[in-house]
Amino acid sequence: MLNLSQGATLPGIGLHHRSTESILDIPYRAASIIPDNDDKRSDLCALLARSGCGQVWIRGGRIVEISATGRAMLEHECSHAAGRETIYGAVKQLINRAGAQIPDGSTSWLVTSSKKGITALIKQMANEWADGMSALILLDLDAHPEPSPRTLQCVFGLTAAETQLALELARGRNLLDIARARRLSRTTIRSQLGALFVKTQTRRQADLVALLGRVAILP
Repeated sequence: MLNLSQGATLPGIGLHHRSTESILDIPYRAASIIPDNDDKRSDLCALLARSGCGQVWIRGGRIVEISATGRAMLEHECSHAAGRETIYGAVKQLINRAGAQIPDGSTSWLVTSSKKGITALIKQMANEWADGMSALILLDLDAHPEPSPRTLQCVFGLTAAETQLALELARGRNLLDIARARRLSRTTIRSQLGALFVKTQTRRQADLVALLGRVAILP
């Protein structure tokens, strides 16, 4: 079992807090980075990435594989650390903050928010992987799931302008900022929003954004 209680040492991890150490130093340097569109586990990676999730695979006190979304989340965690951290150091911070233990062979779901300062273990499934491998699925509560433009046009028949507005809303932007950035009048933006309501069969902006978040899991 991988016990990452505060101050625990990990045999073989090679994690040293030197002032000159990059956040991409050992053990992260030895890890195999899995792009979210790579053939290996591509469907799972892409699905989880669109939902704001990253994956980290650990064995023997080292990160052996990491998705691009997981890498981005952990680098973001490093940037908020008091000192210079390694990627694995960021993993330790998240697990310690959740008060969790990671058994060999398990899959653990962690949710985290740097804005709210929380990390929690939501679900853990034992004996799922062989060879001492453990998987972490990280959900960033601060992320805004973003649907595919092609999917929006296919499912709802949106125009290019309506699709762009839907994407901006999914990213958490408000109508006024969108109108200013696109140099459109409020009347035009509200007209496009009205068209989105009709085509998606929603009545409120909050309902529309929630729907866009659900659609984000589609390829």
